[in-house]
Amino acid sequence: MRGKQVFSTASLVLLIALLLSSTTINWIDRQALSVLAPVLRDEFHLTNSDYAAIINAFMLTYALAMPLAGWVLDRLGVGRGLSLAVAWWSCAGLLTSLARGAVSMGCFRSLLALGEAGSWPSFAKAVATWVPEKWRTLAMGVCNSGSSLGAMIAPGLVVYVTARFGWRSAFLVTGSLGFLWVIAFQAFRLRHPQMRMTERGGAGSASAHASWRDLLRYRQTWAVFVCRFLADPLWYFFVFWIPEFLARERGLHLEAIGAIAWIPFLVGDLSNFATGGMALTLQRAGWGVNRTRKSLMLVGAMISPIGIAAAFTSSLFWTMAFISIAVFFWMAWSITVQTLPGDFFPPSAVASVYGIGGAGSTIGSVIGIWLVGRILDSTGSYPAVFLMLGLLMPLAYVFGTLSMGGIEPLKLADGFPDRQEQGTPGPPPAGQKYP
Repeated sequence: MRGKQVFSTASLVLLIALLLSSTTINWIDRQALSVLAPVLRDEFHLTNSDYAAIINAFMLTYALAMPLAGWVLDRLGVGRGLSLAVAWWSCAGLLTSLARGAVSMGCFRSLLALGEAGSWPSFAKAVATWVPEKWRTLAMGVCNSGSSLGAMIAPGLVVYVTARFGWRSAFLVTGSLGFLWVIAFQAFRLRHPQMRMTERGGAGSASAHASWRDLLRYRQTWAVFVCRFLADPLWYFFVFWIPEFLARERGLHLEAIGAIAWIPFLVGDLSNFATGGMALTLQRAGWGVNRTRKSLMLVGAMISPIGIAAAFTSSLFWTMAFISIAVFFWMAWSITVQTLPGDFFPPSAVASVYGIGGAGSTIGSVIGIWLVGRILDSTGSYPAVFLMLGLLMPLAYVFGTLSMGGIEPLKLADGFPDRQEQGTPGPPPAGQKYP
């Protein structure tokens, strides 16, 4: 059953809080590199292309690991799979303190990506399994806010530790946080044995073993992929390049970056809650899932490109204001799109579909980051970069909504995609052929 609540309300709130904590730690570990970018670039004499290559070592590994992480989580379940992922990326975070140059830094960030790929499919699967449908966008918004919350916390934390103990200590501190989380999460699992019976989304059913090949026959799977492929490069640009942009174009030193770089991510956190609350309000007012999701996606895709203006103003206030508005509406788009796997597919397949979409996100972002590095090294033009990435949002809406059709649950029979009311038919049961 989709969204079956097997916990008490208090336990469900605690579970969501733990999932939020995992995504927050995920982004603290991920964001540490971008906060330290000005320091690391000076110490290791890195060009823009060198820095982009380090980021892409993470992103390429993330793209490959995301579908695999979803597949593993649909079989291991959230409890074991997510604990393994957090422990892995925490070890990788600690190892980053040993970096001696671009190559070793890229290798350690690649190891980080292997673990971090399990975080988002985990909470998407948990929400689809245990949260009722009308509350799902709000729960997704809460868990997803870990990205902006972590990105908001990281600048102050990393700058504070770096100023007193050096940048290597910053990676040691951020890398240690995940081990504390694993202890807390396992304690929660011990107190809730029913979690192990349902966390694989009905592992006893045949549909729990639907393959990637089965899922890729759905145009809805490709719609999630396309939405994330086109829109997510803008977010990763904000995450990985804004400290560099503020240092090179606005002349800010590390402490000043730490003082203001968290602001857009605080705004992103507010967007997660505001968008989730708006979705709940609209559905209570009688709006269907299809109308609610597509309306929120449209608003996000049309307003987020205002961030382009940040590159054309010399005012620091307006620079941060335009970026913050762009982040707010990008986040409204993002959490709506991230809800789609649970809208279309049963819990047993959500992590796999989410992982496929995550691969689209990362592949698109790898291409975007590579282009950013090339453009900046050859022309030094940040306006061209902002313009290129900002205009991808409307394209994502057009191609994504055209390919997905109506947003409603699809039918699965005997573990395979069955005929559906809209979309490409799946494969027939064994021994039969469609006419």
